[in-house]
Amino acid sequence: MDKTKKNEIKRYVLSTLTLYGFSLIFGLLSMIFIIDKIPEWLQFVISFVFVAPTAYISFSQGKAQGEKIFKENAKTTLTDIHSEQALKIPEYKCVFHVIGFIVPLYILLILAVILKNNVLQFIAVIFEFPAALMFSSVGLLDLAKPSAVTLAVFLPYALVIAGLFVLGYILSVLRLKRRHADIKSELRTFDN
Repeated sequence: MDKTKKNEIKRYVLSTLTLYGFSLIFGLLSMIFIIDKIPEWLQFVISFVFVAPTAYISFSQGKAQGEKIFKENAKTTLTDIHSEQALKIPEYKCVFHVIGFIVPLYILLILAVILKNNVLQFIAVIFEFPAALMFSSVGLLDLAKPSAVTLAVFLPYALVIAGLFVLGYILSVLRLKRRHADIKSELRTFDN
């Protein structure tokens, strides 16, 4: 394996670990507020306090990775500008950054529901506890036993967090592509 492939794999693993790390931190912090003495409406509001930073960090990480992939692939020369060659950025690589986050959580949650195993459910839910706090505060989720509701709550939440990463990645690449096209256009006008 060459050095560029190793660096790409390191970035994918680092992105996945970052998503897990921040999800774990905000999941553990939100666990404090599940106690019965806190009113349900306050638990619901507090859940957004922990969802928001997780979502923002995921989006920001996606933007940063999108900028990196653009900078690696945007090596345009004057010959490329004059020949009007298109800039090719592999946007599909954003999936590799989040697949390590989604797949293990999905497997744990599905196995927890099939096997009715609370330990597997707890391991997965600890990364997504702000969603558990939100849905349990309105009475839609019971964490005492894994059920189909567990899947209905946590699978989309993991997908949203990963989707925000992908959204940040793609928006960053598109913004930089537009800027790159504007610069190329200006260079062509000065050359004529």
